[in-house]
Amino acid sequence: MKTTEYRRIDVLAQPKPLHNDFRDQRRSVYWIDRTPFAPGPNGTTQIVATDRLNELSKPRSLGANFKYNRPSAIWPVRKPTLKSEPAGRFLYLSIPRRPLAIPDRNVLSSIPTGLPRQSTLDRIDILSQPRIREDTYATDETRWGQPKPVSFDAMVCTPSSRLEDLSRPKKFHSEFKAERQVETEVPEHALTSMANQHLQKLARPRTRTMIVDEYDPYKVTSAAQHAKPTARTELLSVPFTRKQKQKSQLRN
Repeated sequence: MKTTEYRRIDVLAQPKPLHNDFRDQRRSVYWIDRTPFAPGPNGTTQIVATDRLNELSKPRSLGANFKYNRPSAIWPVRKPTLKSEPAGRFLYLSIPRRPLAIPDRNVLSSIPTGLPRQSTLDRIDILSQPRIREDTYATDETRWGQPKPVSFDAMVCTPSSRLEDLSRPKKFHSEFKAERQVETEVPEHALTSMANQHLQKLARPRTRTMIVDEYDPYKVTSAAQHAKPTARTELLSVPFTRKQKQKSQLRN
């Protein structure tokens, strides 16, 4: 009798079983993650809520001392209240509060007859005159740059020591030199003096090499061809050992 042997590839080739709670995708335009609510027996949507939600959805109970609002602004007053006499405090609070705002005066105001008319008119005439303002910085100048006269008090007063120190003109520096005139005379020793070699060298104009059109930048000069390098230059010109190749390698 032959026994069938299952290979690993055969086990992996079998389809994966579906979960017990698996639901096929709903073919709809809208994608939903759960089953939509269905209408209940009364035609309304029936929602499955938890016990906590059902408890919170109940209306809140009123307190034992709760009193409803009065049905109307005019409510019946009891007979003992109508016959009672209010205390002094109630009478004081029942008085309407005096307004702080002062109403506008009438345009046609009347003058009391008890006031003297002539004195009132004199006072009005004094108040109607314009106020004279003195400008302390204004000067009566008839032309530009007219000097302002000095007052008599300023001429008679005695200045303090501080004012005298400030009134003195400031002195020039010891090495201060005034501007030179356009036409100046050259001293005799400057005309007869002899310039040294350094001054003659500085007085010469700077020499500039002429530009040659046939200049070849790749041409090596004869001086460079016959020059002998130093030991340091020869040492720097030697390539690295790892980059050097033997003659046998070059022949091959």
